[in-house]
Order: sequence, then structure tokens, then C-alpha cells
Amino acid sequence: MLNLFAIAKQNAVAISQAYQRELDSISGSEASIVSSFATWVEATAQLSINARLHVLVRLVTGGAHLNTYELTDELARLSGRTRDDLLRERLNTFYEKRTNFDLAFVNGDKFRYGMLNGGGVGLSQYGTYCLVLDWSVLGSVEDIAYLPGDSLKLCLRADGSLDQGLVEHSTTPHSHRHFMAAKERVHDILSTTSQHWPEVLVSSKDKYFEAIFIGTVTLSSVKCVRIVKSEYDRLWDMAFKSLDKHLSDAERAEVDDFLQFRRGVVDGIIKEEVMR
Repeated sequence: MLNLFAIAKQNAVAISQAYQRELDSISGSEASIVSSFATWVEATAQLSINARLHVLVRLVTGGAHLNTYELTDELARLSGRTRDDLLRERLNTFYEKRTNFDLAFVNGDKFRYGMLNGGGVGLSQYGTYCLVLDWSVLGSVEDIAYLPGDSLKLCLRADGSLDQGLVEHSTTPHSHRHFMAAKERVHDILSTTSQHWPEVLVSSKDKYFEAIFIGTVTLSSVKCVRIVKSEYDRLWDMAFKSLDKHLSDAERAEVDDFLQFRRGVVDGIIKEEVMR
């Protein structure tokens, strides 16, 4: 089996060299801007995970974040069904690709997926709530590897099998994440201003930097939770409507989860940032 984090570490020199080649290929003033972006990423960018509301409730009530394998293991224990059956149901059409990637690596079923985040709400299609994590409580940064996009799109062949060569070429260690980001985004960096650098890091499901790591994520791991204001307002509107009992059972359950999260915010056990 492959060791993703060892591969990333071995790729450090190649990433540095590729970054330097990019700087050498552009003018001095442009190289200075790209270099400033790399410095900004190293100093500012954080690791974030997009999650759904029920994940926040689990954290606020003392539980831990569960990856797909941990969740299916819990469901298997409670239901008596097999892990593989539940994985197939949960992953659906992504089952083969996801397991072909993860299970090719040592401890691949312990992988957690996030992204480099420069201050936004990440990718809401993976979860409305953006959990910004604290590097210091995640464990060793040696167990974080980065890819310039979705691992399932970058590292698998057309038949769904793992392309080891692409993994070895693309994977970057934590120490060189800023070089990777700058190298991959030279055109975007030079066509915008520093005010928009967060969008240069994350702008769509096809344009972000995936972070793969191993470590426990609990409430103490979360620096803050970001949520888009429109979603925040929608949930409050539902909460107030619940006073008149004009909600479905599903909506009422969502409101209950939201209020549980808000209790954590008001009680000072979790920090919230509402983003416009």
C-alpha cells in the first residue's frame, strides 16, 4: 500500500522547483505579486471542512467529526448491516472511485477531506457550514497532504483505477502548500487584486486545493464556523415560523438542530462568523 504523506514529502523539492520556474518565466513585478500571494497563503490560509448542520450538533454535544468510513461503521454497529453495504448506499455512484483512491493508501479509511481556505465559506455544495480548523490541535502537520483539485478527478484513470504517477506528481506536503497554490494560480493571481485572493484559493468545485489529513476533529479543533448570511437568515425565519407551527416535521428537526448550534454560540463554546 502507498503512504500518501510520505509521497507528499518526497515531492517537496519538485514543487519548489516548479514554483521557481513559474517565477522565472514572468516579469520581475509579476513575480513579486505571485511571491506575495505565496507568502499570504503560508501566513493566512487555513484548513476548513464543509459540513451539514447535524455534524455541528454532534460537535457541540461532545462528539467528533466522522468520515464516511467511521459513519458507516457506526451505522453498521447500530443496524447489524455490513460496512460495505452501507458504504455502497452512501457513496452511490462514487463508491468505486472513492474506495479505489482511499483504500490504496495506508490508513486511507482514516482520511478526512478539507481544503485550503483564505477566509470564505469554502464550497457550500459539500455542506452549508464551513468549519475552520485550528492547526495546533489537529496533530502532526506531517499527516496533511494537498492536491490542486479533487483527488477523484486528478488521480484516477478513466476506468476508475488509481494513477500512481499522477499521485506522485501532484501531491504536496503541508510545508510547500503555498508554493503549490501560487504555481497553480499564476494567471488568476495576476488578473485580480489581493482583495480577491480568497476566491483565487476557492472559487468552485473545480477550482480549489484539496487537503487530505488524518486527525481527530472535535469542538476543540474548530476555530470558528462560517455560514452565509442568506442561509443564516433562512434558518432564523424558520425558527420564528415554528412558533406558529407552520413547519413540516423535517423543517422542525432542522430548526431544532440550528437552535442547538446557536446555544453553543451563545454559551461561548463555539465561535460563529456570518458571511455576506
